[in-house]
Amino acid sequence: MPRLILALLIILGLSSQLATAEPRLALVIGNSKYGQELGRLPNPANDAELMAATLGKLGFQVTKLVDADQKQMKRAISDFGSALIAAGPDAAGLFFFAGHGVQIAGENYLIPLAARIEKEADAELEAVPANWILKQMEYAGNRLNIVILDACRNNPMARSMRSASRGLARMDAPKGSFIAYSTAPGDVAADGDGKNSPYTQALARAMLQPGIAIEETFRNTRVDVLKATGEKQVPWESSSLTGAFFFQQGPAPAAATAPAQPAAHVAAVEPAATTKALPGGVTQGQAIRDCPSCPELVAIAPGRYRMGAPNSERGSSDAERPQATIDVGAFAIGRYEVTRGEFAAFVDASGHRPAGSCWSERNGKYDFIDGRDWQDPGFSQSDQDPVVCVTAEDAEAYVQWLSGATGKSYRLPSEAEWEYAARAGADGAYHWGDDIDDYCDFGNITDAAAIRKFSGWSGVGCDDGEVYTAPAGSYDPNAFGIHDMLGNVKEWTADCWNDDLDGIGPTAKVRRSGKCSMRAVRGSAWDSPSQIARLAYREGNNAPTAYFNYGFRVARDF
Repeated sequence: MPRLILALLIILGLSSQLATAEPRLALVIGNSKYGQELGRLPNPANDAELMAATLGKLGFQVTKLVDADQKQMKRAISDFGSALIAAGPDAAGLFFFAGHGVQIAGENYLIPLAARIEKEADAELEAVPANWILKQMEYAGNRLNIVILDACRNNPMARSMRSASRGLARMDAPKGSFIAYSTAPGDVAADGDGKNSPYTQALARAMLQPGIAIEETFRNTRVDVLKATGEKQVPWESSSLTGAFFFQQGPAPAAATAPAQPAAHVAAVEPAATTKALPGGVTQGQAIRDCPSCPELVAIAPGRYRMGAPNSERGSSDAERPQATIDVGAFAIGRYEVTRGEFAAFVDASGHRPAGSCWSERNGKYDFIDGRDWQDPGFSQSDQDPVVCVTAEDAEAYVQWLSGATGKSYRLPSEAEWEYAARAGADGAYHWGDDIDDYCDFGNITDAAAIRKFSGWSGVGCDDGEVYTAPAGSYDPNAFGIHDMLGNVKEWTADCWNDDLDGIGPTAKVRRSGKCSMRAVRGSAWDSPSQIARLAYREGNNAPTAYFNYGFRVARDF
């Protein structure tokens, strides 16, 4: 029988500040000993044990059930809701379930032991609806509720029920909440070979890291799961958080991530002429974070490189020429594109009103659509996906707010800095080598998944399973340890648009001359064809306009 699919659902009702001494309550259920019809599962009891132990270390009062029938599950959930009410509005509640779970007619159900489900209507009588658990916790009125669902990787009833589907259905996060799945909704997770599922093991480890905000906890978990499953399983989240929460309080560990070693095809970065050096104690590739909810940065050492594309580069244009030798001073740049969750925190704290219309698609037609915005770009996103439908002006407002909040000099990168960071020493069209068939390992552009969705599109032949944006960090980084420099979203830069690279050098300073009503945009997006999904590609667009394939990443001075 199939093993587990770990889907996380986290419902968080947070104020902007969460006291470190809030009461923490948890209910953990693990069901393994199912009958022959469903199949015994080896990991749920082990996963429940691991999660209960982890939560105990984190200050949760834990109640644990193993191999529970429906009556036992419902009684325990009802008692849990009552305990949350008694604990008061500042309490944090966490529910964890490991076992079989199914999606029937778009609804998710947790399967108790001894359940007899022979047709769709039996699910309501024999199982526990996931929404019922959410309502029990929501009724308690406490500010933080966490529900973790660990469900079967394949629906054991899918063959006999027309409306049964594999995986779990997508559940949108209501305001102030966070929903996370171990894999994309409706998809299946990879099997684990050990005592615990890859996701539970990674999550338990990530929860114990001190000073890490909840968004970063799940980002770290996603990175570990991608490694453990050979990129086959991509955890997914949806969030409407408005404040910060930490599983483990305390100062964040000092980050000193070593840069990835360049592959054989990558040219070494040349020493720069007289340019700003890294400050003492900071090394190339070191991770930097100025606050728990700030974007993670990568320290970039000074260097010299060749910007632009030669005439011989396939798909290149005069906009990418003449090539120029550029000296780049030390700076820091976002390891990931700014996520929707990070942008949401800015909007909530600053009161900024982002663009209210966005170039998007509706019924097969593309246009600027009123009401389409960063929260509703026309396709589903999680809070870990890069924010889209933001203008250059929105991006500038974000970095100004970040500078004020941290006391550091945040900004958008210049074109020359962006390409230097993207190349990471590479001198070809891509940062990993010359094989375009490797694209799905490193970036999210038009591939087989998108072509299945949009007939008539052309792209690479590989298949990453993503049609639109993917969560930040889902693909392999470049040699500087930076993700999504190619693919996912195109990125606004600080430069005004210039039609070519004439006069770009000799340093990487921002060019403020040119068509200043337009901004330079770098990178490629989920809908980009392969001919423009190159390191040297550049385009310009109106600063006050928003597009469903445009986002940004931040830079910071030392």
